[in-house]
Amino acid sequence: MNPSIRVAEARDIEAILVLLAEEDPGGFLLPLPAAELTRFIGDFVVATDGDRVVGVGRLKRFTDSLAEVRTLKVASDHRNQELGRGIVRALLQRARSAGLRHIFVLTARTDFFERLGFVTIGKEALPMKIWSDCLVCYKRDACDETAMWTTL
Repeated sequence: MNPSIRVAEARDIEAILVLLAEEDPGGFLLPLPAAELTRFIGDFVVATDGDRVVGVGRLKRFTDSLAEVRTLKVASDHRNQELGRGIVRALLQRARSAGLRHIFVLTARTDFFERLGFVTIGKEALPMKIWSDCLVCYKRDACDETAMWTTL
């Protein structure tokens, strides 16, 4: 069966939490509290294979024209099948439909996002991200991520 991508629903919360709890060998994902997932479930898309959630991604809005791609993960047994790209493309389409102009990401996987049209920028271009998330991040003093963005 080919996985499909759709907007996440409340019935997906448990499955998303299980997926996010799966081993993260690169340490790429920051923790996502269940309360935040529940409150903002409409910001997420999921990739499903039958009834199983095998991928997830979130579009977090910061302003009327700017949002972030975050919480991007694909189940280990579904990697290398273009699902990550499909999830990002679905998020970018949602951003276009919402009238957003710029989408950014903080990532250690710059090659992946370059292939999707993102370019590297300085983190200082994202003060709203720094003040809302980075100051409370456990990686803040040794951040190994690169800021990138694309214009829609």
